[in-house]
Amino acid sequence: MNGKFVSRLTITFAVTLGITLGASPARATSDCDQALYLFWKGRFNQTETGSFYYYDKAIELCPGFIRPYELAGNLCRKMGKSDKAIDYFLKAAELGSSNHKLYYLLAELMLEKGDLDNADRYVRKSLHIRKDYPKSLNLQKKIRKALDRDGPRIKLYEPSTPPGMILIHVYENITIRGFASDMSGVGWVTIDGVKVALDAEGNFLSDVPLRMGKNRIRIEAADRLGNRSALSVTIKREESPPVRVPGERVTAGLDRIYDKSLAVVIGINQYEKWPVLECAVNDARAIEKKFKEEGFDEVITIVDGEATQRRILTELFHNLPRKVQWNHRVVFYFAGHGQTQELAGGGRRGFILPVDADPLDYTSTAISMEQIRSLSNHIPAKHILYVMDCCYSGLGLNRSYGTLPELTGYLRKVASMRAVQIITAGGKGEQVQEREGHGLFTTYFLKALEGEGDLDKDGVVTGTELGAYLRPKVSEASGHKQTPLYGRLEGEGEILFYGVRQ
Repeated sequence: MNGKFVSRLTITFAVTLGITLGASPARATSDCDQALYLFWKGRFNQTETGSFYYYDKAIELCPGFIRPYELAGNLCRKMGKSDKAIDYFLKAAELGSSNHKLYYLLAELMLEKGDLDNADRYVRKSLHIRKDYPKSLNLQKKIRKALDRDGPRIKLYEPSTPPGMILIHVYENITIRGFASDMSGVGWVTIDGVKVALDAEGNFLSDVPLRMGKNRIRIEAADRLGNRSALSVTIKREESPPVRVPGERVTAGLDRIYDKSLAVVIGINQYEKWPVLECAVNDARAIEKKFKEEGFDEVITIVDGEATQRRILTELFHNLPRKVQWNHRVVFYFAGHGQTQELAGGGRRGFILPVDADPLDYTSTAISMEQIRSLSNHIPAKHILYVMDCCYSGLGLNRSYGTLPELTGYLRKVASMRAVQIITAGGKGEQVQEREGHGLFTTYFLKALEGEGDLDKDGVVTGTELGAYLRPKVSEASGHKQTPLYGRLEGEGEILFYGVRQ
């Protein structure tokens, strides 16, 4: 068992959990509880084969549990199974692992395969987590000695059409979303000759207008050495279904805009190591009821002891992406504690805290905004809204708040454009206010969906209207003790809520 990522302190931790390794767990209440038991059986197993068996079983039961991927990948690496090791490491990375050694090993394996771009990408990720890690520093020097003659690697998240196939689209705009990476750094990305913005990770997004018939869209990128690469997608626009416009009130019928609506709702009162809350579970139940009344096709509700990090990540990163398609609406609601980390180089990183988050190591045991942003890349839904009834900073908003609708056809346009929006109950240092069995923020969020958030009185509540309504209302009602934050993580579209009571 030499060379494993964790120290002997984890063994002490396992003992404090009261886990009996020779028998089945008597108190297991879910697959993720059983997975934790199997994980520790793997940690204490005397053979690599036995350890791998238990890690793999833990992953099968709880696909959002990060540690088994890391350790299973390391065992595969030792056994010379590089491709399988990469698969495990990539899944851990996708789930938001904060283990700098994982990214170092992933970079090393990528270099062995000759994938310099990804080798550089992951060694930089390792150094972002721990900037003085000697092995990553040495590996980075080795990678940069290699000659870069290729253009950036371009990957499209949307549209996800296989090469050579034609995508049928019925809206007047299409969202082109993906990322570009290159060991020499990406200089620029263009879509049909127009430069698009890149974030620090190389992600790009642009809404492209479509004419009727076939549209060939070309995405081109260049690295800082001038090497170029390109790919093209063909989109055929056909007649669109009828879409609501301003002034037309709607009393039923989400099918005009969305094929399906899904929500994941989480509420935590009984934290293991953080102060207990009183109203979070009540809030989650009220939101669940409201979404079902509004016609959501599926609402997954997770409360208290079930809301572990591994269970939440399993739902968000494993189950949800398999259910979601482009013309879907997704809402993630969380009521519980939030936390803000002050970064050494300036700036802040926000976290939401699962029931098992450790105050002494919340950066590894909580769920960060980086993970939330990564989740958006794995969910192809047209519209995603994060509603966080907790206070924290470090949201990483990269676009303006948006504007309220004024022009005819506004809803027609934003209905067809990608949107990832977020609203939180407050910022760093603020405390969530609770009254009459509910959080103040959620009380007003429900009122907004009932119609109070319909600021232009057109029968529709948009994501921007939600934020514009909640920010002053909650601030005033709380005596300015909490002021909601809202904005965009991606896109220029708007999530829409119908069924407003007139």
